[in-house]
Parts: sequence; structure tokens; C-alpha cells
Amino acid sequence: MPSVSRHRREDGQVLVVFGIFLVVLLAFASLAFDIGRFYSERRFLQNAADAGALAMANALVRGETTAQADAKARDVLARNFLGSPNASNPQLPPATPEYQTGHAGDPNYLVNGILVTGSDVRVAVQSDVGYTFGRVIGFGNNTIIARARVRTNGDLLPIAVRHYINAPGPTVGATTPCSTNSNNFHDLIATEDTSCVGSSTDDSLREDPSPGQAFNAGSPDNDPSHHGPIIALVGQGAAPGNNASFRGFVVLDIRDFASASSNVFYNGVTAGTSANTLKAKEAGWVRPGYPGPGFPPATVPPDPNDQVGIMDGNSAGIVVDAISQRYVAGDEILAAVYSGTTMTIPDFSYTVPNTVTIGTTQNRANAVTMSLTKNAAFSGIVDTTSFTDWGDPTNPYGTTLSPITLSPDPATPNTTVRWATFATTAAPVGIYTIWIKGHSSSPYLTDHYYPVAVNVGGVVRDFSSSSNGMVIPVSSTGVTGTGTMTFSTGGGNTTFNGTINLTVEGGPQSNGVLPSGIGAVSITPSLSLTSSGNRSATISVNGGTLGPGEYPLTVRATGTNGAGQVVTRLIPFIYDIATGSTSNEYVDIMGFAVFRITSVDSNAVNGYAISGVYADMNDPQLRRGQTVRLVPWS
Repeated sequence: MPSVSRHRREDGQVLVVFGIFLVVLLAFASLAFDIGRFYSERRFLQNAADAGALAMANALVRGETTAQADAKARDVLARNFLGSPNASNPQLPPATPEYQTGHAGDPNYLVNGILVTGSDVRVAVQSDVGYTFGRVIGFGNNTIIARARVRTNGDLLPIAVRHYINAPGPTVGATTPCSTNSNNFHDLIATEDTSCVGSSTDDSLREDPSPGQAFNAGSPDNDPSHHGPIIALVGQGAAPGNNASFRGFVVLDIRDFASASSNVFYNGVTAGTSANTLKAKEAGWVRPGYPGPGFPPATVPPDPNDQVGIMDGNSAGIVVDAISQRYVAGDEILAAVYSGTTMTIPDFSYTVPNTVTIGTTQNRANAVTMSLTKNAAFSGIVDTTSFTDWGDPTNPYGTTLSPITLSPDPATPNTTVRWATFATTAAPVGIYTIWIKGHSSSPYLTDHYYPVAVNVGGVVRDFSSSSNGMVIPVSSTGVTGTGTMTFSTGGGNTTFNGTINLTVEGGPQSNGVLPSGIGAVSITPSLSLTSSGNRSATISVNGGTLGPGEYPLTVRATGTNGAGQVVTRLIPFIYDIATGSTSNEYVDIMGFAVFRITSVDSNAVNGYAISGVYADMNDPQLRRGQTVRLVPWS
């Protein structure tokens, strides 16, 4: 019997242990069930938070206010909350964000709410899910938290847009609202109505652009008090102010032009990458977006990392085509902004006014200024002179228009050079061309020539051309190349209202004499500018026996306007024989701005600014030109 009792006691102990083990096992099983429910709720909440954050960021990119974007986020959250796998009925986040205890105001510790800080949108949501089996061991509810962070990033296109035309300004007598005369000074990143007042160094009278009214395809220029002037953003018409062939297409993968040996390459580009490969690569980034690395915030003066290489103007067609495949009129894009002057290593450059005005008898000494800039590798001084149009016997320069003197002369870039002598005495009314020549013998012999039209007596019926610096390339000597030069006239009482005759001459360094050995040269037709709009003429040049090289040539455009006044303009261009691409031309990026496209054709993308210039491409003020993406919470 004692033995039987012992066995019964042992069996009883086993049952007790088994019972305890079974309870523990069931407890763990119930906890596992509950944990699975919590994970499913967490995934559900995370999807809702992601959707809400993306909805809010996209609303901000579309230009909606923070309050409107917040409402969009809450609407998306509410609809997502309807599908809780645990019927938890989550509540929308409170209007006042809540933070983890001890970390008030720190975005990284947001636990319930919607928060916009700079380029970041953060959404944190909560849901209370009750334990099921866990209640038997004393558990009640578990608070599930999900958090999503979205960042707006600059969706940069491989183009650089001019900040100024005919800088440094100012336009004499400029008042608001400004006319759109392209021969005057304009800040292209200012409202159209205020773009002509002030100068490149004085913007106190100008206003920053803004989106203004919704885009109207039938009348894109309907809100000039808010948007900037309509300009060519890239392609034909986007010529810089120093007669270079650049038309806005840049190489984002090549930066740092402080010296000829300082280039930095990205995304598989090397020093040996061909121009055609570069063109295709850069244009290929338009549709998916440039992969980066992004640009650091621009500085003054520009850091070398803010510089990008440029494509020849004849290469711009490929990026125009790529943009036309992704965007339509009314779309908004982000682009780099440069001064409107290109640079070469080592080199100096003048920014000269397109047109200056003076009365028939007037003294405007020191009233006209020009900016003289240089590359960091340039170490010389610049002598500046002026001379008259070689082919216009009616030009008053040197007689009733006093010879122009410059000060300081010589000058050390970076500086401002003034027309120290600029005076007329009974000069004939008309528009005449003079040339500004910059010369330096160090670090090597360099001469640059810039045409400036002098408007004597207030001629208003005028025409202009944005084709300065056009390049007509041919692959070998003896080949005929062609190019298109575009002329435009004003409207109403500013319409030229006459015919301009066109001829091709040599460059300013040869006083218009064509290079010896050149073949047949022509430009047709003569153009009747009797209404507003653009007119085009075709230049044809045969290289004859000329060897490889770049040959500066000039188009003489002259005629009598509807008021009986003579207007003459000289437009320089380059005939290029088998030189290939250059590798040391660049622009300094001044910052970034958002533009609205107004039209796209096979030659150009046109548009206007709807933001000011900001140093950081990810600045919240540029959201309308940015994309959104989910990023880690911290």
C-alpha cells in the first residue's frame, strides 16, 4: 500500500505540472495570436500613414496650401482606416501634434499627428487594439503606432535658364508695367510687369514671380503681374548675352570648372566620353528624372561644384524632344538658373547691353555700364575699346556721336566698366551698331567682340534677333552648312513695319571681310516685318578651301522702318569646320527656379518663371518643381 500511495502522489504531481504547463502553453499561444493581430494592424496602419503622407506631399507639390494638403491627407487616412483587419476604428491624428514624453517639438519623436517641416512631411497615426486571449493573463489594450516620412526633392532637368538679358541694365526710362521689348534689360526671374526696372545688381523695384492664375492655353500671357516674361527656356531663342552658341542644354554629370583639370564626373561619364554619348545620356534623364547626386546649395561667389558644362546650341534639339515627350503646356518644371553669360577656361567675358539709348543731342557719360567677369583660372587684365560698324557710312560714330571711351581701362575682372564718354551733337535719328572689344594678352592672347546697338533719338519701331552666337557646323572642309536665323518685331506702334535686307559678312576682327578661300555664302529671303511675331531666314555657307577651325561671321540686318528711320543690327555667328566638341565651356549656377511651360515645338521649350531663385534645389519654395518619395523616418 505505501507503494501505491506513492505512485498516486507522483501521478497527481504530474497532472499538476501538466496543468500548469498547459496554461502557460495556452497563454503563449494566445499571445502569439494577439501578436499576429498586432502585426497585421501595424501593416494596415503603415499603409495608411504612407498613403496619407504621399497625398499631402503631392498636394503641396501641386501648389495647394498646407491647410488644403492637410485636409487631403486626412481624407486619405479616413478612407484607409475603414479597412482595419481588427475593426479597431482608428481615429484621425489630432490637429496638435503629439510627441514622445520629453521630446516635444522634435519631428523624430512624433507619435500622433501631421507635421510639415521644410522639405519633409511626417504622418504618425495610432490605433488601440485589445488583447483577445491575453486578457486572461491581465493584458488590456495595445497601442499600435505607424509613422511615414515623405521628402520633396528637386526634379532637376538638364537645362540652365538665363537670369538676365541685356544686363547689367538699367533700361533708360523703364517704368512698370514693362514692355516685352527683347532689346531692353529684363530680369527673367521677376514678374513680367517689373522685369525691366533696376539692374542685375539692384532688384529693389522688382517683384518675385508666383503661380498666379491657373494656366490658360488660349492666353498664356494673361497674368503678367504674377508670372515672369515668356522666354525660350531651352533651344532656339535661348541665346546668352555674350554671343556664345549655348542654348540652355547642360551636362549635369560634369561639374567643377575652376580650372581645366578640375572636372568632376558622375554616372559613368569620363573625360573621354564623346559629345554624342553625353547628349544622349543627359536627354535620357528627362523622363525618369536625374538620378543625382544633387547639387549643393549655390553660393556667392559660385563654388566650382555649382558649375556645369554646356552643350553646343546645335545639340539642344535632343533635350527639347525629350522634354516634349514628358511635358505639355501648363506643366511646371525645375531648372537651374545662370546669369545669362557663359564662360571658358581660362577666360574673361563681358555682359553688354543689347541696345543703349541716347538723344540726338545729349551727354550720357558714365550712364552705360558693362559687367566684366572671369574664370578663376584667368589671371590677366583686360583692355577695352570700341569701334564703329565697318559697313555703314551713315553711322554717326566718330562725328556727331563722340568716340566712346571706357573706364576703368585696363580693368581687372570682376568689375564694372562704364562708358566714360557717351555724347551726341545733332546726331541723325536711327539705330546704329558699334562694337566693344575686350583684349587680354595673359594667360594667352584673347579677343572678344560684342555688338551694341545705339538707339539715337528714341526709335520705337525696331526688330531683334536672339540668334547671336549661332554655330553652323560641318564635318569637313568644302561642305555647305545651313542655319536658321530668327527675327522678331513688336506689336502695335512698335512694329518695325518695313523690310530688312540681310547679307553675310566677315567677323568684327576683319572689319567684315570674308575669310580668304571661303565658298558661296548667302542668306535668304529679305524679311518683311509688317506685323508682330517671328520671321526666319536661312543662311548657307560653303567652306571652300578653308581648313578645320571656327570662323566668326556676321549677318548685317538693315532696313528703314515705317517711320522712315534706319535700323541696322549686326548679328555674329560661327561657321565651324570639323572641330568636334569643346570641353571647357561652362555656366555658373546661381540657383534654381520653377518655370511653367507655355509651348513646346521642335525648336524650343518656352515658358515663364513662377518662383524666385533659391539656392537649394530642395527648398520648400520650389515644391511645384519637385517630386515626392518615401524616406526613412530618421
